[in-house]
Amino acid sequence: MENIILRAMRTFDESVCAPEYARNQLAIEIIFPEAPVFINELAVRVYSEDYQLIGADVYSPSSRKTPRKVRFIVLSDTFWDENLYHIFVFQNGLPKWTVSLSPSPSYEVWKKEKLDELESHPDKKFFIERLCPTDWWQNMYSEQFHFPSAEKVIGKLYSYSEAEGVCPHLLVTGNNLMTKAFSCFILAAYLTGNDKSEQAVFSLGELVSGNLQWSELTEHIRQKQVIVMNVPQLEYSASTVNLLSMLGDILSKEDFSRPVFIFHGTEEHVNQLFQECESIAGMFAEYNTFRISLSTEMPPITFNDTEFQPALRETPFAEFSAEEELQQMVGLKQLKEDIQEARMMSLFLKERRELNLDLCGDSRYHMLFLGNPGTGKTTVARLVGKMYHQMGLLSKGHTVETCRTNLVGEYLGHTEKNTKEAIEEARGGVLFIDEAYTLIEGGSDTKDYGKEVINALLTVLSEPNPDMIVILAGYEDKMKKLLKSNPGLKDRFPLRFHFEDYTADELSEIAHRILKSRNFVLTPEANLRLNSLIEKEARQRDEYFGNGRWVHNLIEHGLIKSMARRVMSGPCPETAQLQLFSTIEACDVEEAEAKLLRTADLKITPPCRIGFRA
Repeated sequence: MENIILRAMRTFDESVCAPEYARNQLAIEIIFPEAPVFINELAVRVYSEDYQLIGADVYSPSSRKTPRKVRFIVLSDTFWDENLYHIFVFQNGLPKWTVSLSPSPSYEVWKKEKLDELESHPDKKFFIERLCPTDWWQNMYSEQFHFPSAEKVIGKLYSYSEAEGVCPHLLVTGNNLMTKAFSCFILAAYLTGNDKSEQAVFSLGELVSGNLQWSELTEHIRQKQVIVMNVPQLEYSASTVNLLSMLGDILSKEDFSRPVFIFHGTEEHVNQLFQECESIAGMFAEYNTFRISLSTEMPPITFNDTEFQPALRETPFAEFSAEEELQQMVGLKQLKEDIQEARMMSLFLKERRELNLDLCGDSRYHMLFLGNPGTGKTTVARLVGKMYHQMGLLSKGHTVETCRTNLVGEYLGHTEKNTKEAIEEARGGVLFIDEAYTLIEGGSDTKDYGKEVINALLTVLSEPNPDMIVILAGYEDKMKKLLKSNPGLKDRFPLRFHFEDYTADELSEIAHRILKSRNFVLTPEANLRLNSLIEKEARQRDEYFGNGRWVHNLIEHGLIKSMARRVMSGPCPETAQLQLFSTIEACDVEEAEAKLLRTADLKITPPCRIGFRA
């Protein structure tokens, strides 16, 4: 086939029905030399220069014939700038082409490039097929750590995966904190599929001192896929050299391929080890060595750099406190107190079980979130997963968010299959079902399969130690009807939390936090006008008022769009551009309010689906 062209430009398109997170649009068009055939679906995914997913969109032809030009609108919660973006094009669900380009600095100006076959870029093919689907890849972008560029990591992991008949073990050198983080969060996760049970973390200092017995290490060698081994400063006596040389001799044997050892430490400590122990030094070359540096632009990070203790082996780095994140949320005073009480009770019962004072062994913490839309139920559900993981009551702490649309199928057995898949995906974390009352809204309709979801859930709800928390959320009165619909449901949810509506002052605080996080400022007149608008809407609220969600929509689809229209319609001055593009004026609030009033009486219809479908 002749060259296929991809072009992209930054744009504003108010006709796009976008979700509340979508703040910026990148138009992408794929132009074929002739109309392609046998295409059921085309999709694009756009990644940042660091290979972090920015946005995606999908196109399905309405007829058998696909047009020569296919248009996508990729939505993002950050501005599309002039940086390099990596674009992948999928055909019928499989990655097919790729290109890297930088959009024009001006809006509504196309930038075009030729699409390349993905097969001609094996490192990118390796990324899109092997790395990007994993849930640990985002650790590459942690603000706390400064790892090598994503492109270098992809290239080295690809070379490592393709190497045959070479040493399987890896070495990470550099700053002590960085090497530990990279070894545990990236390399060990890659080798084990992020299965913590297949990883063990030790230090050579433990082995030399006798805190780690050789028999214990040998047992882990038989059972684990990966052993992360810190290289500290050591006194290299004859006995130490003999012990480490014995370890090196075992690992360097040609038939030793599992587990993979990841050695990490500073350049100085690693060089000392290599000088004293040739069998370990001989295992490493450029292809299996990663070098980490600490960014001089980053603030210093404190970390207790002592030997790993047994209690730290599964979670070697402290996570940000979920309790602190909850306390930082606007409002929800009573909810915060109730969750703190539930947290303390859960920890109390956990301690009793560990002391053999409570032999029932029941560890169920399923919850009901009762309240109106936009009161923070989804956000709190994510924090619950993180919180109970930090408490040691959930093995992973992730959150799977779903609803009736995703669970209820079109034929007998389809619903049960969907629900079981959601349950298995949520194992170790939280299964959050929003608007759960819709599962019974079919009433006595025999063709409505919503009740099959309830029946499938009862199985996991009955497990004494499910390693999962099921959270059902929705309006309080409708959730009560849901519980009455099945006698087995009511007692399965020991924890119930009420989410109060936000006050006008709290809604204003949410609005100002959003604007501050986006680097927008309000003129004094605009600030007064915005507070007045929020207060008026709060007074007139009904049961369908969106609370925090309404504020998000007001900011994203009201104020910012009005400001963008004003700024982009007028002349752009050569100076004071920073002020122009960051200051919201009273006229922007007035236009957003007028638009809000015009749409207040319109019939609400479901938004069209936008984004990538797997």
